[in-house]
Amino acid sequence: MHSFGIDTRDPGDYIAALNDLRFAKLRRQIAYVFGNDDYYRLRFREAGVTAPEDIRSLEDFRRLPAFLDKTRHRQSQEQSLERYGHPFGLHLTAPLEQVVHVAATSGTTGQPTFYAFTRKDLDITHRMLGRLFQAAGIAPGDTTFHAFGLSLWLAGVTYVQALEAYGARPIAVGAEGGIPKILRYIEYTRPRALFATPSLLHQLIERAPGEIGKPVAALGLEILVCTGEPGVSMAPFREKITAAFGARIYDVTGGAWHNATISCGGAAYHGMHYLAEDHCFRYDLVDPETKAPIEIRDGAVGEAIHTALDYEAAPAFRNATGDILKIHVGECPHCGHFGTRMEIVGRADDMLNVKGAKVYPAAIQEVVAGFQPAVSGQIRIRLSGPPPRVEPPLRVVVEAGEATPQSQWDDVARRIEQRTREILAIRPAVTVVPFGSLPRSDQKTKLIEIATAE
Repeated sequence: MHSFGIDTRDPGDYIAALNDLRFAKLRRQIAYVFGNDDYYRLRFREAGVTAPEDIRSLEDFRRLPAFLDKTRHRQSQEQSLERYGHPFGLHLTAPLEQVVHVAATSGTTGQPTFYAFTRKDLDITHRMLGRLFQAAGIAPGDTTFHAFGLSLWLAGVTYVQALEAYGARPIAVGAEGGIPKILRYIEYTRPRALFATPSLLHQLIERAPGEIGKPVAALGLEILVCTGEPGVSMAPFREKITAAFGARIYDVTGGAWHNATISCGGAAYHGMHYLAEDHCFRYDLVDPETKAPIEIRDGAVGEAIHTALDYEAAPAFRNATGDILKIHVGECPHCGHFGTRMEIVGRADDMLNVKGAKVYPAAIQEVVAGFQPAVSGQIRIRLSGPPPRVEPPLRVVVEAGEATPQSQWDDVARRIEQRTREILAIRPAVTVVPFGSLPRSDQKTKLIEIATAE
């Protein structure tokens, strides 16, 4: 873990020192993006800023509205494609010929979101991900196995290149290879570390005996690195996965605009440590509804605004991520490192409003996970229309555990309903369905299903 040159163990002093570091870099970055006439200068003018010097403090900066979000990002891409013949956005702040690497999101809406990198951007990204690999216990020279989606994910080729730059040896089959191929190639190459989504780990456990004639524990994996969906923060998931694989598991985010975070692998979950405070301001928290800044302190909860402090090509600059984060500032109860950690509470666009109660799907998933092995952990939330407003009761479909007889399903459903009411202040209508009846995914599992009119 890194201290970023800050020598204090007082939470308030630590954040104050980080804020000084941030604003020193922000002065340069504000002047840099202000030179972008097609996009960022327009956003500044809409916010009443006529010159970079108008932003005199971090507080001034934090009062600015969001300049970028998923919708604006895609609109900017459409407009740059029409105007300039490339899809990297009007917010591209470096010459196109200097863009040497491109990654994208999975593009579930049909239009991907692109991330452009100059050589400097890519070099810093490799260093930040190198910090993440080191914190996970991966050493240069180790064989690693990459089972994130390669063709779509930011965590695909970018991670593979970062592993190579770090000195590790990635076997890049990708989620697209499918479960049988992934299992066979892990068996052949004997990696120390596996990069995969929680959903894919579940599938490997379920299918290994049938595909390779042995459980996943026989594969000899020591390190599991997960991202992309909830799971690792939930104790029943961690216990199931670590018991099945005999490996340590880490929850991570990183790759986008120099972000890098990682949990520290303890029996209890204490959030993810920030590894890139010197290159990005990932948790500029605002109220999800009013968008007013929230004091950054231990225990703060809000929507994260992400600003890259050194990025050259199409940087995140006051980018509304949609992530609802809880921040911890202080000493980690597991590893003892002093710094900032985050928990992802949910997504602003996934929030459900059930008769005034605000609930995130990940919170429902965590309640259900507490009933394993009576349930498998697979759930779907079935809505009659798009969120956030839900006409009660909230319908939740829960998959039974493999050994749970049908005679117990109603009792399991009622206990989940009661526990959800105790923890989340709503009482859902829970239906238990047979084991294996909910579709599995090699990549991200969508917890919400919206009924379509026939």
